[in-house]
Amino acid sequence: MIGLAGCGGDGGGDTDTPTPEQTEADDDVLGDDTPTDTPTPTPEPPETDTPERLGDTLVGPEGEQVTLQLVYATGTGTTETQMQLVQQLYGQVGINVELTGTQFNSMLANYAQNKTEDMSQDDATFNAGTRDESTSAREWDLMGGIGFNSYPRTPPTIRSFWADERKAGATTNFYGYRPSTEVAPLIDEAASATDPDVTQENLAQVFGILSEDQPVNFMTFSTVISGFRNDVSGFTEEDVGPSFGFDDQTWYFGNDASVGGTYITGDSTGATTLNHIQISDQPSANRVALTMDGAYTLNNENEVVPRWVEDYDVKDGQQTYEFFLRDNLQWGADFGQMTADDWVYWIQEVHQAEDNWAGDTNQSNYFRNEEPIPVEKTGDLSFEFQLSEPDPFFLQRPIMWGEYCMPQGLLEEYRDAENGGQGLNEDDRVQELAYTGNLGPYEFERWDRNSVFVATRNDEYYARNTVFDGDVPYFEEEQYQVFGEEATRLSALEAGDITTTGLPADDVQRFVDNDEITVVRTPDPFCGMLVYNQRANGWEQLRNQQVRQALSMAVNKVTIAEDILRGNARIAYTHQPEYSDWYDESQVTRFGGPDSHAIGGAQRMLDEALPDGYEFQ
Repeated sequence: MIGLAGCGGDGGGDTDTPTPEQTEADDDVLGDDTPTDTPTPTPEPPETDTPERLGDTLVGPEGEQVTLQLVYATGTGTTETQMQLVQQLYGQVGINVELTGTQFNSMLANYAQNKTEDMSQDDATFNAGTRDESTSAREWDLMGGIGFNSYPRTPPTIRSFWADERKAGATTNFYGYRPSTEVAPLIDEAASATDPDVTQENLAQVFGILSEDQPVNFMTFSTVISGFRNDVSGFTEEDVGPSFGFDDQTWYFGNDASVGGTYITGDSTGATTLNHIQISDQPSANRVALTMDGAYTLNNENEVVPRWVEDYDVKDGQQTYEFFLRDNLQWGADFGQMTADDWVYWIQEVHQAEDNWAGDTNQSNYFRNEEPIPVEKTGDLSFEFQLSEPDPFFLQRPIMWGEYCMPQGLLEEYRDAENGGQGLNEDDRVQELAYTGNLGPYEFERWDRNSVFVATRNDEYYARNTVFDGDVPYFEEEQYQVFGEEATRLSALEAGDITTTGLPADDVQRFVDNDEITVVRTPDPFCGMLVYNQRANGWEQLRNQQVRQALSMAVNKVTIAEDILRGNARIAYTHQPEYSDWYDESQVTRFGGPDSHAIGGAQRMLDEALPDGYEFQ
């Protein structure tokens, strides 16, 4: 599963292939996120007891069978199998589905990103305009093999996915969803409420609306399963949790924490860019993370762990947040010391720029109620955000958590230039990460697109013997190697040619039984889904809520979770896992579960929802 959006630095969530995550154990499976699904009734369950199907074929106004184009990300066998199941089940409904598998980055560029007629393809974004005026380069109806971060720690962060596509801040609503009931105000109120009951009530309404609207088919929350060679050390079972890998600078080969060796992550997908302003995928974020630590990270207990930010202060009843930078942070490429000026310029002239000249994919995080969050310098190495309302979630949001920056001097070269965003993106100092200086454990060495990314140990790393107690990092070199075939990647792990990789849910036991490999399970905040294209180049009936509900009812999530994913997933019904503190089952309408999957029921819903001209034959 590939994650889209909310994926910058350490704060971006989990990955399809892990960042360096090592173990001292020899043969145990670390972490226990094996799901248990206890079916419970839907608050108002859709009727699924139709005794017989209405026909074999759904025919449209032109007299031809309804055919939908399903594009999905290749790279894992389970994704393809899931999409084949969808094709089979929709065939039982009477809908023909044509499958197109493509590499993930190509799927984003050709199907997810969209633009208006007067825009160039280089300027395409994940919501370039209203759903009638902005469409993707290629037509599609359904999209699989993609996941959205549910942010169980800070669920108001999901706003960019679900706000009406016409509204500011709906930066990743690439499918053109318009809620039946506005969710953005509910999310905004939840974000600023200091009363947990108010937050809970508002978020429960949001997740209830999403479950009923079905802007996408929420299918599963999978477990991230990773395999590691047993010569990697540096953590114990107690370290496994939602922030697994937050202190990977301290891991090493062998029994002693000494410098040496090359750590290689086997990946199914290459990076799209090293310009972190425009990163919207986890593989790209992983590469950049080797060269920059970010402002701070969070541990498994959701506590702030300092990195570039040495300390912080919360004032005015959680309305003002002040951050203090370390005094030993140095940019590369002769840009000097990192200061508060860099950060204020970065936030105001990139994240909050009205023209979004740099193509920022995370602008919505820096606005409240469609207004930019005020930020100002308070000292040479300090700055603060001044919120209009209290925000108890602020420290856990991807605003400063895992946030990167760029030197003011570099940005100023392009801010007011013609095609400045393109110029910045093409600058060698950006694409070779030359400006990162001493800010991360490794330095950029080389990047062969869709092949290998190499970073070498940073001899000037600011955190050595200060933030960390030791001569970190302990690997001489880190690499990401891309494998076009899953079988080749898994064989490379078994042979010791790579150090770690993600494991498919349907083939875990062979690695559990391998004495030279340790299997680690961690909870995945990404929701695997089937996206419905509600823009003008998708089937127009996907704008009908009841049609989307019917299509979701037709997909058997039990088969996906228990058979295809071999029990390594929880069924999803909305954009929040059931273990989340913000999930309220009483608000959620279920489609596709044990009591809410039926082909006949899906046909009846379609028969009622579709306009004249459609019929089952």
